[in-house]
Amino acid sequence: MAHKVALERASQQRHASTMLSQAESKTPLDRFKCFETTDVDEAREIVARHFCNHRLGRFSASDRFDACQNRVRGQHLSLNYLRYGADVAIEPGELAEFYLIQLPIAGTAEVRNGCRSMVSTPRVASILNPDRHTAMRWHAGCQQILLQIETGFLQEVASRMAGVSVGQVRFEPEFNLLSRAGAAWRRRLRGVLGAVEEGRVFQGGGSPEQRHLEEALVGALLEFQPNTASPLLERRETGRSPAILKRAVSLIGERFADDISLLDISTHAGTSPRNLQLQFRQEYGCTPLQYLQGVRLSYARHLLLSEGHSLPVAEVAYRSGHRHLGRFSVAYRERFGETPGATGRALRFG
Repeated sequence: MAHKVALERASQQRHASTMLSQAESKTPLDRFKCFETTDVDEAREIVARHFCNHRLGRFSASDRFDACQNRVRGQHLSLNYLRYGADVAIEPGELAEFYLIQLPIAGTAEVRNGCRSMVSTPRVASILNPDRHTAMRWHAGCQQILLQIETGFLQEVASRMAGVSVGQVRFEPEFNLLSRAGAAWRRRLRGVLGAVEEGRVFQGGGSPEQRHLEEALVGALLEFQPNTASPLLERRETGRSPAILKRAVSLIGERFADDISLLDISTHAGTSPRNLQLQFRQEYGCTPLQYLQGVRLSYARHLLLSEGHSLPVAEVAYRSGHRHLGRFSVAYRERFGETPGATGRALRFG
């Protein structure tokens, strides 16, 4: 068994190396050239227009600075190829308006986002959270594919997936592209890149097809990479659910923080409390009030993961619909195996 696992892992690595060699043989997005320059100030100025103001400096004057950016813009995303050639330091601070997923296709980069540091390689992408200070060192020869996602759009997609309003979403910055989830997401991105090269997507305008593509790419990222909204994405209504359940789940998502009863939910759904209980057990294996409690606890965990360092536990309890702090703490520990305070202090996502 161990031998089989080792063979599979070696096969994965060979596959990754093959894809990287293919990527390096042709500059990605070559049809969408923004600039090429050997001037540091010019490169900084043009890149800043597309992303944000930042510091850019060389570590050695002897390195050949050879910057190039290719870029194509969609509705809420942009795809970029970027290199500097030389060993450079980049410090944008907080990105604020966008997330940036960086996938090296050659070379390495040292990345710090908030309190998290990592080394990014063709096997490990980095995700820059917009509300955390970012500083990087791209080593000589580093070339990266950059996916820029508007902050508001990602939060909108997360809220629609979760069925509740989601605030700041923060990702685990280190994205393992050899994991099953990471490899699946990279395949999806490579498919989008191929469609761009063929002129089938990212052609300007606000077509429904373009929006659907962007939603699918962002939705997959939210699903595959751990983030502060992950607890809210674990329990989702299926598209096959009866209309009665859809109405009930919709009300729970809108009013979970209020004091709502089984009768409130069944009345909104247009059925009797007994029938609603039966349908919830058949579809979700729990009662409507147990489902409601699950949503409340998941939202509390989302708040603690994203704002726990500054938000009191009592405020988290109240905002997630819990009116008794002691019972909330007990239920939270039973569900997640740790106290609310421990979650808030952990700073899992930088």
